[in-house]
Amino acid sequence: MIKFEKFNNQEFEKYLDFMIPNYAKEISSNYTLSLDNAIEESEMMMKGIFSNGLSTEGQFLYNIWDTDMETKIGVLWYSVNTEINRAYLYHIYIEEAYRKKGYGTRVLEELQIRIKELGMNSLALSVFGSNDAALNLYKKLGYTTSSISMHKVI
Repeated sequence: MIKFEKFNNQEFEKYLDFMIPNYAKEISSNYTLSLDNAIEESEMMMKGIFSNGLSTEGQFLYNIWDTDMETKIGVLWYSVNTEINRAYLYHIYIEEAYRKKGYGTRVLEELQIRIKELGMNSLALSVFGSNDAALNLYKKLGYTTSSISMHKVI
């Protein structure tokens, strides 16, 4: 069984230390942006989204635990927008050792239950085109493409 446990302030800071450079690498490699510019963009995005830090309304950050093994297996970050009744999945991260074992599916199924209980009627997300594992997972769970962003190096 899985359990979501809210981040504390220390975990939030540690997550930002991980997420900013990690997201910057993805931006850099997918959009041919210099790593320095991508880091700057990533920092600005995170500061904008978390304007009140961990207390920012509508933002939810959780550690994901396997309660049977009493082991942390990943993290989950999503937001809810009550004005349009839509949740947005920013990040699901399953530790390497626990991938391909059904955790991603279970986490997303549990998330769907939670956001429905909050009155949300849809869950949106973005995924880099190079992330085949995530694309396959989302398709398997019934997510459909609502837009495609493309670019060409010239």
